Amino acid sequence: MPRVRSLCALRREGFALLSILSLGALAASADAQGASRAAASRAAVPRRAPIAVRAPMLTVAAGRYRPLYTADTPVDGIPVRAFLLARTAVTNAEYLRFVTATPQWRRSRVDGIVADPSYLRHWSGDLILGANVRADAPVVNVSWFAAAAFAAWADARLPTMAEWELAASRFQQAVGPRMQQLNTRVLALNSAAQTVLPAVGGGMVSDEGIADLHGVVWEWVDDFNGVVASGESRGGAGGGEAGLFCAGGAAFSTDPSNYAAFMRYAVRGSLHGSYTLSTLGFRVARDIARPHQE
Repeated sequence: MPRVRSLCALRREGFALLSILSLGALAASADAQGASRAAASRAAVPRRAPIAVRAPMLTVAAGRYRPLYTADTPVDGIPVRAFLLARTAVTNAEYLRFVTATPQWRRSRVDGIVADPSYLRHWSGDLILGANVRADAPVVNVSWFAAAAFAAWADARLPTMAEWELAASRFQQAVGPRMQQLNTRVLALNSAAQTVLPAVGGGMVSDEGIADLHGVVWEWVDDFNGVVASGESRGGAGGGEAGLFCAGGAAFSTDPSNYAAFMRYAVRGSLHGSYTLSTLGFRVARDIARPHQE
């Protein structure tokens, strides 16, 4: 099957990049220290009005999310309550407003414990995007700590992995009722080369109106570190370890053919909270206000 072989080759290239990044990974204690500092930083930043995020917040209906690996989870998946999700990812322009209002998150001032040296490296300066950076493109090169701080500033939060995956599974109107059709489309999008990130909102749109969940950038989720990837699944490009992911790694999954989900699983499992990538951005979520019960 040539397609499967090409996908495995694509993953090996991805694992090579992730392995290089892993060489500079902070220890678990550093992540804990970063979380403490980021929490203190967020507490010092006053929350802003929801207008901080220009994208409309759309309702994602309640449903059930079936994790890729179902150890200790019900066979029919995990219930997910209805929630609000931004139609598009946070843009460079929106993030610029954030760092303008919160100097501690500017590139030259950010604490190295909460963001690695590549933080906002595609910008020309602390408050200058530069000629080659679109203001309406998704912001990238931001750490989980920075994304969480932005969300708090915008009176929002990051979506959970279950919420994000639920929203990202609803594309029947765009690609048809079978999950394999979505899987094939997503893989094609992820394999396409992008030299300049496009404006948000121009990609695939879900049945609920959420844009760009696939094929533009990877996105942080609140509980990204809930994914536990083994050392084997984060191996280098030498073939053996990456091959375990392409073959044996699927043996205990709920859907061995869902290559797109495996890719997301691998990326999330290889991240630390301080990491930044030129292909990793985020969007925000909010709870739906519910009336108080008597």
